Amino acid sequence: MTKILFVCHGNICRSPAAEFVMKELVRRAGLADEFVIESAATSTEEIGNGVYPPMRRVLHEHRIACGGKTARQIRRSDYEDFDLLIGMDEENLWNMRRKFHGDPDGKLRNLLDYAGRTGEAIADPWYTRDFEQTWRDVLEGCEALLAALTGTVFVDFTACAEIGELYEELRGKLRWEDWYGENLDALYDVLTGLPHRGSRFVLRMPLDDAPAEVKLYARRIRRVFADAGVLAENN
Repeated sequence: MTKILFVCHGNICRSPAAEFVMKELVRRAGLADEFVIESAATSTEEIGNGVYPPMRRVLHEHRIACGGKTARQIRRSDYEDFDLLIGMDEENLWNMRRKFHGDPDGKLRNLLDYAGRTGEAIADPWYTRDFEQTWRDVLEGCEALLAALTGTVFVDFTACAEIGELYEELRGKLRWEDWYGENLDALYDVLTGLPHRGSRFVLRMPLDDAPAEVKLYARRIRRVFADAGVLAENN
């Protein structure tokens, strides 16, 4: 069981977004029983308040519910209770180090570090008013975190309008070498090759308004993932 606490300043925008995005990702990967995921604030400013309405609306638009969540402040006992305490920016980490008298067990992390964006902050919509950017940052960080912890990879076809774009997404996620052609036999070879032994994949399929041939080909791709034994969920 891996226990994760996401932390931001007020616990009404960024950290609850990360909490519920991560809960949805582990559910889609079939790993919900292997995680405990919560969020908290470094400050007392919003204690007892729910998720900020504009953030809640963006999560709802992406089919992620966050009902019942109210802000709480981090406790000293959280350091012992959680395996990872993940801040949204460097200020969050500084405040956690002060609260926990350092980080003796190396549990404190910045979320976007997992996505290769070392030291970068999750966009704070309290100031930017760009809640969609916050969503994108949180999703990128949480997907990278889950990949680091479990080897789960998310392949996203939702923006694809051509078959070539399906392969662009596959190349970006699968470490697809140039000598592989863009066909289903090559895909099977990639998925059963050494780099992906033990990996799990979640596929986000094209949207309803995508061209029919793209949706059909995406279903064929999903079948290859299933045949290769690496599909975590038919999402």
